[in-house]
Amino acid sequence: MKPAILHRRRIVQWVLGAILLADAALIGVRWNLNNSLYAQPGDLGGLALLEKQYRADNTRLERFKAELPADERQWDDFFTTHFHPAGSGYSAISEDLGNLSHAAGLRADRIGFSQHTPDARGLMQVDISTAVEGDYDNLVQFLNKLEHSDSFYVLDNLALASGSSGRIRLNLQLRTYFRTL
Repeated sequence: MKPAILHRRRIVQWVLGAILLADAALIGVRWNLNNSLYAQPGDLGGLALLEKQYRADNTRLERFKAELPADERQWDDFFTTHFHPAGSGYSAISEDLGNLSHAAGLRADRIGFSQHTPDARGLMQVDISTAVEGDYDNLVQFLNKLEHSDSFYVLDNLALASGSSGRIRLNLQLRTYFRTL
């Protein structure tokens, strides 16, 4: 064969080899694209809605972050104003309940305390059991004063019973908290 024909034949073989190699590379790229995650046209609306929700959540979190120092100050004020220190809390609660019952015209019974272990924030739950005796109007007045007391009380249970001399006895189960820090 002539050298010119051999040379042309080799060039054609190289070009065909390059085209086959390029085809193989494109097949690999196409296979990777088919196996990768991509959004369908209908999914774009859902993704836009999801982005809007994330932006709204982020705005709320930023507002919360900005309000946090004021909330912490309010908590500290509430903590120091309404929760007695553990060292003087029992006498303060006894005095407060005695004053409330006396102001309402009731006779107070003994007060029993049961304390729990303090939590991580320095609050110690104290369960209080007591009873007062008097007329119905005086009992309502006492409960109103208890509700508006500067001390923090949670009324867990109350039960009416008959007392002496036709009076009504009100048994109370209360809860309060003392600060230990």
